[in-house]
Amino acid sequence: MSNLLHALQWQRGDTLIHKLDPRTKIAWCLLTIAFSIYFLAIEPQLMILVTIVIYMAAAKSLGMFTRALWSILLLVILIAALNYLYMGLYYTVATSLRLINVLTAFSAFSLTTHPDDLSAALIKLRVPYSFAYMLVASARYSVVISREFSNIVDAYKARGIEFEGVSLRRVRQYAMILVPLIMCTIRRSFRLAEAMEARAFGVKCKKTYYRELFFGKVDLAFIMITILYLSTIFLLSGSLTIVSI
Repeated sequence: MSNLLHALQWQRGDTLIHKLDPRTKIAWCLLTIAFSIYFLAIEPQLMILVTIVIYMAAAKSLGMFTRALWSILLLVILIAALNYLYMGLYYTVATSLRLINVLTAFSAFSLTTHPDDLSAALIKLRVPYSFAYMLVASARYSVVISREFSNIVDAYKARGIEFEGVSLRRVRQYAMILVPLIMCTIRRSFRLAEAMEARAFGVKCKKTYYRELFFGKVDLAFIMITILYLSTIFLLSGSLTIVSI
């Protein structure tokens, strides 16, 4: 779980992908996920996966892409096993690729988009400020809670409690982590609420940002290339269906 959350955490970079307007990356992510959900064939899913790999390569984050794949491997195997019992091998592979594309596309977006930029982009898109802040804060605190979990496990290990092996005893030991984890989360939420109240959160006023968003020619070109490529996949998938029939 910690690997999955780490694969969703923003990574600093100085690439063309990192410099794109967050609204451009939102459009890319939504289009990629929408086309991944629409198709139920191996060929278009593989072509969509190629776009995600190219995106991650341009962002110099192929290592994180591999980590994201590894973190969802167990989930993919479980769903593939269930699908194989009812749908056969072909649709099992297609469904597994669909799941990989959806999760890795969201991971690619999260790795290359700063939470503050995401919040500013959502507000620019007329999303209510409270909802935008809640979405960004939840994404940030999922990683913080994961770190708290790791710190608590390390503290228990320093006191001689082992968490190795697979047994009922290990499950009970992990249950001990819940109490301090919940307490740390409640304390952190109280501190966050006090900080928000001290800064007059919720007051209606015109908000300014340290970094203003700018939709430039590179963003337009990126979106046009994405739409063109996905439209090509749509047309090719239709011809492949006709040939198979």
